[in-house]
Amino acid sequence: MDAKQFFWVVILTFIMVGVYWSLLIIPIILTGANLYFLIKTPKNNKEKGIAVFFAGSAVVFGFSECYFLGCCLKIAFTDWQNSVVIGQIHTPASTEHLMTIYAFAFLGALGFLLLFVADVRKTPPLLFVLYIALIYFGVIVSVLWAIQTSDKGLEYSIFDLKFKFHAYILYSFDLCIIAASLIKAKIIQYNEACKNELRVTNPKLKFLNDRLLKSTTFPFYAFLLLWPVMGIVISLLVLCGQDYDSIIKAWTETSEWVLSIHQSPPPVEPNNGHYLCTVAAGGHKKTVKPLREGQRHGHRVIVNRQLCIANAFEQVLEEKIPRFHKAVRGFYDKYGLPVAKLIKKPLTADIVYFIMKPLEWIFIIVLYLTDKDPEKRIAVQYLPQKDKENLLKYIENIQ
Repeated sequence: MDAKQFFWVVILTFIMVGVYWSLLIIPIILTGANLYFLIKTPKNNKEKGIAVFFAGSAVVFGFSECYFLGCCLKIAFTDWQNSVVIGQIHTPASTEHLMTIYAFAFLGALGFLLLFVADVRKTPPLLFVLYIALIYFGVIVSVLWAIQTSDKGLEYSIFDLKFKFHAYILYSFDLCIIAASLIKAKIIQYNEACKNELRVTNPKLKFLNDRLLKSTTFPFYAFLLLWPVMGIVISLLVLCGQDYDSIIKAWTETSEWVLSIHQSPPPVEPNNGHYLCTVAAGGHKKTVKPLREGQRHGHRVIVNRQLCIANAFEQVLEEKIPRFHKAVRGFYDKYGLPVAKLIKKPLTADIVYFIMKPLEWIFIIVLYLTDKDPEKRIAVQYLPQKDKENLLKYIENIQ
């Protein structure tokens, strides 16, 4: 390496290190600035301009960082029913219910923009409250997003201290802070406008002034107004094909995330297919009866008894008649992949599971004819070596 090449290597290293740490430092600075302007409301145009700058920067930089983190996590835009390539994870929100998330996010952004440009001196109180209620739609999405992604983050190490920076949570927190700052600033403006234009001067009616100035209760009234508005929005979404509870299903009908309730099929190798028994393990739980998680080539797989039996049978073939095993494996790899590509839904996997049943019985017969302890061989399939040894010791002890 000559001096010129060494120079560029050093420059690129500094740039990469700078980007790496900026993903931690800049969001914290922006969040701190937004918190400051939430507590200390800007009073003059200069402070307002600075507050808007920090808020806008937090939105843009936060979105960019979340996208970068998504690339690092290798998030695939596919639902839990489908297998992803090894190293990828499924989408954090169900694509079937994305319309509801988009609608809520759109209403939140619309409410924010309307309140931002509203002239509080001319805005009717109920319309003011409606804008805040719309902002709450965006807050709901932000909070659910933060919960869903709360176990994902960028790994950092300072000396011997390792920690995870939760960029998704911080971004959601930033959005909520910005929304709260706007609501607070507009309420203060509304109060000042009312003070300058007191319409009640009769001493006997002065109590009305207090009511006119109680705009601090607007967020509470907006919370009450949120529910009927949400009922209307959900009714319209149902007419568009969404479920009445899609805002919840969007996060729960997933896998590998905090709110997920499903177990996805095992990942597949790049440019390779998954095997039929493995795909069958991705069917409905009541049908394929998954037992546990296992490991295949260092990666997670879902294991049911059918899969363990098939793999134990293959192991016996490899030990007893290796040449025949090689031919069977070649045939299975060649013709199993096209069939496996057709298996994308749990119902299809269930069908494959039942189709494989006669073969499973044949495998069982062969195992019980050739192996002294077939159930022990079946039990240890797809276990890590350490767990396999512990299980075998446990079986020997109880025998």
